[in-house]
Amino acid sequence: MKNLSLALNAVLVVAVAILFYLHFSSNQPVEEVKEEVEEVVEAEELVEVEKIESKIAYLNVDSLQANYELYSELINKLKGRERKYEKELSAQSALFEKKVVEFQKNAATMTQFEGQLKQKQLAEEEQSLYKMRDDFAVKFQNEEAKLNDEFQKNVKDFIKKFNEESDYNLIIGASQLGNVVLDYNEGINITNQVVQGLNKQYKEKKAPKEVK
Repeated sequence: MKNLSLALNAVLVVAVAILFYLHFSSNQPVEEVKEEVEEVVEAEELVEVEKIESKIAYLNVDSLQANYELYSELINKLKGRERKYEKELSAQSALFEKKVVEFQKNAATMTQFEGQLKQKQLAEEEQSLYKMRDDFAVKFQNEEAKLNDEFQKNVKDFIKKFNEESDYNLIIGASQLGNVVLDYNEGINITNQVVQGLNKQYKEKKAPKEVK
């Protein structure tokens, strides 16, 4: 903005000089000269505005996920892990249920001590099943996060390289869940100005009010 003001001031100085010269050295009406100067100033303003225009692009994330082959590969890998865990947990659960049914069938023929011992063993096996389920859930979440990081890294690295040639000021990833900035030019970063403005507003509100 400072550069814009300097440029306009320079144009106005030249314009005044032209008006002064033409007023004393030609018969051209001053009003016509003013109109010409105004046209020069307006043209200069248009040029400066064009220089600060932002070049923005957006990426449809949902479409990217549907068509990016690596994403399909990662999803299939994740589903494979899920099926493996479910199969193992189902097998152990079926074995446990079989032991419970067998205990219920033979409970009447057992002594009190044998029955209590068997119940204790079954309770421990049940707790082991719960722990296995929870462990599988944690493993699955970790693998999901790892594969998601791999996907995002590949996309962001490509976009960064792609934008070196395309030279967009801002690239937005748009999806049904919301929008996210994928890459941007630091020149359009207004964070400092916003923070300064907010802090100024905060200090003004916190400042002691003048007693009337």
